[in-house]
Amino acid sequence: MSHGTISIRRVSCALAAAALLAAPLLAETRSGTWWRLPVWGADVRDFAVDPFQPGHVTLGTARGNFYGSDDGGETWKPLRPGRPFPGFVVAALVADPDVPDRLWAALAGQNGGAIVARSDDRGAEWSVLARWERSVAARTLAISPKREDGSRRIAIGGDDGVRLSTDGGATWKVIGDDVPGLWRVESLSYDPKDPETLYAGTWRLAYRTKDGGKSWKKIDDGMVLDSTVYNWDFSGSEPVNIWVSTCGWVYRSQDAGETWKRFKEGFTNRRSHAVKSDPKRPDTLYAATVGGLHRSTDGGQKWTRITRESMVVTALDSDPRTGRLYVGTEGEGVFVSDDGGDTFQRGSVGLAEGRIPDVAADPAEPDRVLFFRAYAGEETGVWEARGTRVRRLSRGTLPAEASLAVARAGGESSVLVLASASGVLISTDGGEDWKAPESPPPGTPLALFGAPFDAPVLVTTDGVFRARDGKSFSRILGAPGGVKNATLLLDGAGEPVLQVRTEESVLRWSGGSWSPVRSSVLKGGIFRGEGPPEPEEAWRTIYEREGVLVWREAGRRLTLSSPAPGLAFSSAVTAPGGRLYVGTTGDGLYLFEPDVAQRMEPEDGVGGGLSPEVSPREREP
Repeated sequence: MSHGTISIRRVSCALAAAALLAAPLLAETRSGTWWRLPVWGADVRDFAVDPFQPGHVTLGTARGNFYGSDDGGETWKPLRPGRPFPGFVVAALVADPDVPDRLWAALAGQNGGAIVARSDDRGAEWSVLARWERSVAARTLAISPKREDGSRRIAIGGDDGVRLSTDGGATWKVIGDDVPGLWRVESLSYDPKDPETLYAGTWRLAYRTKDGGKSWKKIDDGMVLDSTVYNWDFSGSEPVNIWVSTCGWVYRSQDAGETWKRFKEGFTNRRSHAVKSDPKRPDTLYAATVGGLHRSTDGGQKWTRITRESMVVTALDSDPRTGRLYVGTEGEGVFVSDDGGDTFQRGSVGLAEGRIPDVAADPAEPDRVLFFRAYAGEETGVWEARGTRVRRLSRGTLPAEASLAVARAGGESSVLVLASASGVLISTDGGEDWKAPESPPPGTPLALFGAPFDAPVLVTTDGVFRARDGKSFSRILGAPGGVKNATLLLDGAGEPVLQVRTEESVLRWSGGSWSPVRSSVLKGGIFRGEGPPEPEEAWRTIYEREGVLVWREAGRRLTLSSPAPGLAFSSAVTAPGGRLYVGTTGDGLYLFEPDVAQRMEPEDGVGGGLSPEVSPREREP
């Protein structure tokens, strides 16, 4: 992406409906409007090309969401309001070959569990066919070719092996549970011409059944042990010709899996999530690696990386009618190619799952808000928001994840500070160019705090440091070493307190001296602290409860109806006019604009009431 501004006012008529740029996320209400800002991208896990309608394709993401495109993957829109399966990753997505608009999905729980679901309306509504609370029993899903009676079988695979359904997912039967090693199943695929032949890839090797699961054979001749098999690809004209992607390059079999040959010449990264033959170009194949997309034009003998290495490719598919290649990535959404990978077009408009861990106001320009976009490949870095307009500021490569602080450095300028596990970077030109400070503080950064302090405060494993000029860090007198973690708290008087924990003790700093947190002692039958009043809460928190967004800062509270259900908020900052910018850990960046400027009010117990609450009506964006 270029450094040019993205504006909601710059949408062409052709894109307005699908791109979701020209309208607020929620309809205007008596109190205000929520906007989802155009920070496009998502962790794409699988595609499903519609076999009935050209140009229509569906994808599933690591957030458990589904998006559809009617223009060949150039723009996308969510298939339903809200997240259908919060806490789950879309592990597999398949378009039904017989029933228009029908989709099948396997979902893996982020903390365990699994779901098999079906939609008969392109993902607007889903029916849960099976659910496992602990076992991740559905990492993959495959649909067989038609049998003699016209029926198809559905197979799923997961931690405890393979399950088969012969009644459209109503019931499931474990098959191959007596086969040593047939567990931790990562991939399944049917022979395109034989409904009784099913291939399974596990975290170690590959297996095959030719009789519908009654008996299995390990097919690993030529494979390296522990070659996790992620994906299968068959030649349409020769089903015995098979390619697989693994954690160690790619393999080919020309005898239905009896023997394998590994191909790795030209690869710059070995871990391949998917391999795909080009439907229009003989001898052309693509391999999705965590270090870019690779291509072979000589039947797999030699490979060349055709994208930048920083692109983590997670999914591949192609339309057999047009040959269009769909490339899914981690954080960057979708790319498409119509010329066999010679050129790529970004197709992420509408995929609003950016990770925004930090949002900060610029004290020199009140209308300017800075935010850090994490784990987004080329889009990773420092961005700027001015109202509903956003643009990327930083040039070059920045850490995949970092904390951001902005401080006044004298005059009218601001200094931006980034801290990550790899060190500290500063920018003195508004966020475009970044470099390490002349004398970086020792230790590994653990936490960075901007406001409410008058200068950035950095906590490292070696101590606590402050940058009064925004550029050079000096150790705060009395700060401990050997720091494990740090938290910003609110004390009983409403002032910020930095709490630092070491192996031996817990210390607090309120801008002056350090004081230890004394152990509580038993007095009068209860535990009481001997020191000053204990901080009771974090200085700043943001969360959602029963559809209400609650933001607390410095003893004040703002409550609004949440912009969408199930969001995981990470940070927030106010801007002039009562605006509130809210970052999330996987749903992009939101802006609330009040109809009448609102101000945060003191909480009950600190001396006041609550600000007006928004009760928005959901509307199609």
